[in-house]
Amino acid sequence: MLSLIIFIPLVAALGLLMVSRENVAAIKIVGVGAAGASFALSLWLLFSFDTANPDMQFVQMFHWVPALHINYLLGVDGISLWMVMLTAFLGLIAIMFSFTQKEGLRNFVALMLALEAGTLGVFLALDTILFYVFWELMLVPTYFLIGIWGEGRRVYATMKFVIYTLVGSLLMLVAILSLTMVHYGATHEVTFDLRVLTLTHIDPSMQTWMFLFFFLAFAIKVPVFPLHSWLPHTYAACPIPTLILLTGAMSKTGAYGFLRFCLPLFPEAVESFAMVIGLMAAAGMVYGAWIAIAQKDLKALVAYASISHLGFIVIGIFANNGTGIEGSLLQMVNHGIIASALFLIVAFIEVRMGTRNLDELRGLSKAMPVLYGAFMLIMLAALGLPGLNGFVGEFLILMGVWTSSMFSGLSGILVLMGGLSIVFASIYMLYMFQGSMQGKSDNQGLTDIDRCEFKLLLPACLLIIFIGLYPKPFIDRVTPSVDALLHLEKTVNLHTEESGH
Repeated sequence: MLSLIIFIPLVAALGLLMVSRENVAAIKIVGVGAAGASFALSLWLLFSFDTANPDMQFVQMFHWVPALHINYLLGVDGISLWMVMLTAFLGLIAIMFSFTQKEGLRNFVALMLALEAGTLGVFLALDTILFYVFWELMLVPTYFLIGIWGEGRRVYATMKFVIYTLVGSLLMLVAILSLTMVHYGATHEVTFDLRVLTLTHIDPSMQTWMFLFFFLAFAIKVPVFPLHSWLPHTYAACPIPTLILLTGAMSKTGAYGFLRFCLPLFPEAVESFAMVIGLMAAAGMVYGAWIAIAQKDLKALVAYASISHLGFIVIGIFANNGTGIEGSLLQMVNHGIIASALFLIVAFIEVRMGTRNLDELRGLSKAMPVLYGAFMLIMLAALGLPGLNGFVGEFLILMGVWTSSMFSGLSGILVLMGGLSIVFASIYMLYMFQGSMQGKSDNQGLTDIDRCEFKLLLPACLLIIFIGLYPKPFIDRVTPSVDALLHLEKTVNLHTEESGH
């Protein structure tokens, strides 16, 4: 079942290359059909998931490279379940919005499906080499999507994104191989199974550099301040359908990596570095929000806002307690929904007005009452209004940071910095909303969003309200796996010199 969720989009992407470029109807059917099937299977996964079971479920395995003990190994638990749901949901929205592309539609949709498949693979892989393969698979379609269909300084943005990501990937590969060697030294067994490696006790001195290698790879992808400098260029150049997957799902692979690798594998190193990482994340929260206030381009404003919101997710994870981590996982879903919806709104405005510059936008509310209503709801969720989804995640994260033993002594300052970034969020979101929607203007002949565009925004609006009022189903599925992560016992304690061989 998990293989189908990943490979239906990937097979469809390859199949599209057989379809004629002119056959737009077939391209649309294959694109929506594959993304829709993947989303339908993820819904089945959600309803079949055993909420009380903290272990990996629906595990699939077969020997891939037996000589090297590399296996095709997939599984899902409470930590990865919502990430799979989010990616499949946003993949479907992004594919449907891709049909606005005028040139090279077939190749664009094929690459979007490949990007979705790679991202889903990262969230489901339990073999570290398979994880690395999917991690690299995400990079290839992104490179072409931005490089060919991007705007502005797209070549510069693409090169910067690829160089940053490749450096992180290579460091991660070194750490993955070292991890297996450490386990081999203790047990004389070669394995890349993450479930087994997680139980291996690693010497604290080795933990430090292995943790840093993994951390850098994941921190670049999130990105954590000050490793964020690729993000504004990439987001500004990126086509909106790609941006929906990039900000909504792909940026979460880094945060997911922290939870899947850094916290369980290197507990002593996490304790040593948590304070520094907490300060980096908090600085990113304030910095991203502050810079967002100064933006005139709506797309750039949402991009810098993302740096701020992603900082919230990171600080919650490294609070290293149940409240903080559960809040971060919920906020990953929330940010994916809110940021993707905001980018859609930016695209709808740009199509009608021919600009994204706030100085040239005024008084759209009269001509576009439906967009006005949806925009207001999404804007209020983004600034953390109680009763909407943004508030729940941020509240849990700040509670987790306040009660965290990792940040003891500085937890109050970190919470204050979080509160400051929320104040800034109110400023830039109201600035964005009022600057484009309010005021007098003579927008003659301007039309509201049509039925198809409204259908793209409606699921986000419903989820914003539902999660805000009733987050229990989301948190219930996460809690057992988070508890298991926090109370993990290392059973493979043998060091190389003590192994008796």
